[in-house]
Amino acid sequence: MGIPDDFAAECLYAEDQWYVHDVLEVDAENNRVVTETDTTRLGAIVDAQKAWAGHPKHVPGMVMIQITGTLGNLHAVYALGLRMSEGWVGFGTNIHQARFKNIGRIGPPLRSTLHATRIRKLEGTVFGTYEFEFRQGDSVIYESKQTAAWTRSEPAEAARAP
Repeated sequence: MGIPDDFAAECLYAEDQWYVHDVLEVDAENNRVVTETDTTRLGAIVDAQKAWAGHPKHVPGMVMIQITGTLGNLHAVYALGLRMSEGWVGFGTNIHQARFKNIGRIGPPLRSTLHATRIRKLEGTVFGTYEFEFRQGDSVIYESKQTAAWTRSEPAEAARAP
C-alpha cells in the first residue's frame, strides 16, 4: 500500500519523526492499521547510542512510543476521517499498560499494529482506545493499551490567515 501521498500534509509531525517507512494495511471497518519500520533508518537517536557489552544499539522505547502516535494519526485520518487540514488534532492521554517484552534489534523490520478497540464521541471530541503490538519476526517487542483524544479547532488555513 505504501504511505499515502497526502499523509505528510495531514500528520502532526515531520516525516523524520514518524519512524514508519511503509503502511501495509488500513482497515477502517475493523479499526486496524499495520505498518513497517526499517530499523536501519531510525537516524540520530540510534546513532547516538553507545554500544556496550550487553547493551547493543537497539530500537529505543521512545521511538516505539512515537510510532504509536504515528499509527494513531494514520488511523484518525484514514479510518475515522479526522483530517488535520480540517482542524482536527490529537493527543495521547493515557498509557494504561505497556510492556517492552524483548529488545528491538537494529536490522530486522519492525511490524507495528494498532487495533482501536473503542471509539466514542462526546461533545465534539473523539476518544480512541487502542491496543498496540510491535513484532520482529515471531517475537513481540512491545505491546500497550493507550487512549487518545481528537478535537477540532479552526482549520489550518484559517489559523494561518493574517
